[in-house]
Amino acid sequence: MQNFLNINIDEYESPLDLIYHLIELNHIDIYDIPIFDITEQYLSILQTSSFDQSNMELASEFLLMAATLMQIKSRMLLPEVISDEIDIEENDPREELVLRLLAYRRNKYMAKELEKKFEINKGFYLKNSSSPQSLGLDIEIIEDKLNQNKFLESLERLKRKNALRFNSQNLRIKQLLKRQKFSVKDKMLEIIDKVFHKTRLFFSELFPLSKSSKSERISGFLAILELIRQDKIIVKQSEPFSVMMIELEENIDQQLLNNVKVEDIINTNEEEFDIV
Repeated sequence: MQNFLNINIDEYESPLDLIYHLIELNHIDIYDIPIFDITEQYLSILQTSSFDQSNMELASEFLLMAATLMQIKSRMLLPEVISDEIDIEENDPREELVLRLLAYRRNKYMAKELEKKFEINKGFYLKNSSSPQSLGLDIEIIEDKLNQNKFLESLERLKRKNALRFNSQNLRIKQLLKRQKFSVKDKMLEIIDKVFHKTRLFFSELFPLSKSSKSERISGFLAILELIRQDKIIVKQSEPFSVMMIELEENIDQQLLNNVKVEDIINTNEEEFDIV
């Protein structure tokens, strides 16, 4: 990946403009975006940039896109769920982002073309057209073969189809914004506490499908990864994608027996992300 930390965020009109620039900068296939690398670059740029306080609406758009990228990244970390009862094809979490980037690229290309045409024609002035009679021309009336009723019906069908599609996208966005947020840090504390009282637990016992949402299971999975990285828990699997058995490291168990608080055991000083 190329150096991207010298990017000035004020030069970009929208979050999509910045992401599209990162894709071009790294020569990435827009249909196969490496979401982990793009998310890391995007967040690094936000951390090293200062927003114009007079334009908080634009700043909120950049922050909302950061949350969206984290949500996509979290969904891609989850293992695929295989069910014998119902065969449901999961959509690629990146699909909606790719569609938005394609639309942005098309509009950006059209804007550049219009700008070129404006530069070419801005010094020209058009003369009002003369009537055929003033030029001594006869008018030949040709019967219109277009069926106006069928044309209007086609337009109406297209209008209804687009309305349904956009309403569906708006509903998905509203549902995303209304979902309950779960803190990865809180889940780390919860996991340590529950495993201590039970000695060992399976992941399905910590976050059962019937009592936890998909967002909560994602945050719980990320919390487990962070606890493993900090050497606070041990996770065992008999084979890939099998159930995960979770135990505390021996020194952590001993600290809790000595009445050390859970908050004092784990490192929660690093940057936190909420899962929605």
